[in-house]
Amino acid sequence: MGRNAGVSAGHPLTTAAAFETLTRGGNAFDAGVAALLVGGVVEQDLYSLGGEALVLVYPRNDGKVIAVVGQGWAPEGATIDWYTARGKSLDGKGLDPAVVPGALHAALTILERWGTMSFEEVSARAIEYAAQGFPLRPRTVAAIGRNLKFIQDWPDNQRYWLKPDGSMYHAGDTIKFPTLANSLTRMVEAERARKSEGRAAGIIAARDRFYKGDIADEMVAFLKQHQAPFDRDDFAEFFARIEQPSMTTYRGYEVYKHWFGGQGPALLEALNILEQFDLHAMKHNSADYIHTVVEALKLAYADRDSYYGDPTFVETPAEGLLSKAYAKQRAQLIDPLHASRAYIAGNPLSFDSHVKTWNYWTANLADATTSGGPAVDPEPVANAYKDTTHIAIIDKDGNIFDSTPSGGWISGAVILGNTGIGMSVRGEQFWLDKTRAAQLRPRARPRYTLTPSIVLRNGEPFMAIGSPGGDNQEQTIIQSFLNVVEFWPDWYPNLHEAFEWPRVQSLHFYGSFWPHSSGFNRLDLEANIPDAVFSELKSRGHDVKKVRPLSINGCATAVLIDPASGNRIAGADPRRDCYAIAY
Repeated sequence: MGRNAGVSAGHPLTTAAAFETLTRGGNAFDAGVAALLVGGVVEQDLYSLGGEALVLVYPRNDGKVIAVVGQGWAPEGATIDWYTARGKSLDGKGLDPAVVPGALHAALTILERWGTMSFEEVSARAIEYAAQGFPLRPRTVAAIGRNLKFIQDWPDNQRYWLKPDGSMYHAGDTIKFPTLANSLTRMVEAERARKSEGRAAGIIAARDRFYKGDIADEMVAFLKQHQAPFDRDDFAEFFARIEQPSMTTYRGYEVYKHWFGGQGPALLEALNILEQFDLHAMKHNSADYIHTVVEALKLAYADRDSYYGDPTFVETPAEGLLSKAYAKQRAQLIDPLHASRAYIAGNPLSFDSHVKTWNYWTANLADATTSGGPAVDPEPVANAYKDTTHIAIIDKDGNIFDSTPSGGWISGAVILGNTGIGMSVRGEQFWLDKTRAAQLRPRARPRYTLTPSIVLRNGEPFMAIGSPGGDNQEQTIIQSFLNVVEFWPDWYPNLHEAFEWPRVQSLHFYGSFWPHSSGFNRLDLEANIPDAVFSELKSRGHDVKKVRPLSINGCATAVLIDPASGNRIAGADPRRDCYAIAY
């Protein structure tokens, strides 16, 4: 807790970079970009600077939440027919599922619009760690070890992740990324050359060198050399989209997510449904409470898998999906005594004044558990292979930066020659199916799982919250959010405690990751939930399984403003080495 500012992020060095930037006079946006850059160096088991970054910002002067979509798009040459003709899939390794890196465009767009510092200032620590090295944490070493075969298939990955003699680094060893340091330094040089034209011009010059200059030329040359369907315009014309967020209210709180190009609104749908129930009276993590939350999520996921897609190509019935009347109708489907085995999307069109027809696939399985096919993995790839991270910052003025960066992982990202950039494989979240809203299209952005959240209370800044975890991100966030707002006296003022409470995880959806496996009616419970609750959920028909305490995939990181004192309270989840600090 502190009077001035709070930070919570997925790695102590990432948190430290944001903290350092704040104490040097930067605002939440300067600090957020510094953290994004450092994390893209030190957290490459979770994301790299060749990945993507979804960001929500609340600039105090604007008084509203704004969404920045740093999600890369597929190249112009990528069509379903191109893939099927070549017998290719979107399996999440190599160049077949590659999309243009989006994280750096989002970061520099935020710095340009809402920051106060230069790119040189906010990138200094990231460049230092890349050039001079930093100590490897155990989970990064585990990720290298488990992906050794993939690394050895690509010479530039070998040079990047292994010692010169081909042996592995150990936890605690110092690792350096000189090629990545060089790319970032070239961006600084571009900024310096335009510095006399003003701060914004310098930042744009740095961004342009990556997407339109010699760095882009090197990345595209590598991709062409390996027959990936990219050309220079796929990079040069790319932009981080700035859009209106989606929003709903929940008992006096305004909860903001990205628009329907990602899974974020599914959380809002679930909250609208849950608002019909007295969760507090059910008591935290009782059988009634868990059953109700899980059944609401099942309904929201069915809509997500049916109606969400890149808004450039798909007109989602957003008004209908987020209407309170629609939620009331959906809530009536929850049987308090029986787990639903169905996977049926609702009909939001009758609640929407704009969208009256829907020409894509919709979920319609009366008993989804008989659908067959492989079961979804709770983590897209188990343990240390790949995942995501999160950064939450609130500064002294009440500015909020909240970002979920991901992609460009050790596990699947090909290092593009001497640029040090690991190419995002987020294209694995497309469908190679022309009946799906979230299908692969040229220049489309995949329906991403990355989902930061900003919460206002009575119109004033209250909380930034998010989590890694693929499809499970919304489940970590909704459980953590409900812990905070429904059970405030039980944890206050130790936000860590609210995140430590046991969690559950439903797998009742089609996985966003290729090959889009399902886990219908499966429900995982952390084992410190009482046996009586486990037995009761089983008797209601949930396919329930116990997992180790603190083992469900996720790491809630959040900062909030205490309504009573105005102090910042930062919290981090014990499920990983996430780290919170305030001052």
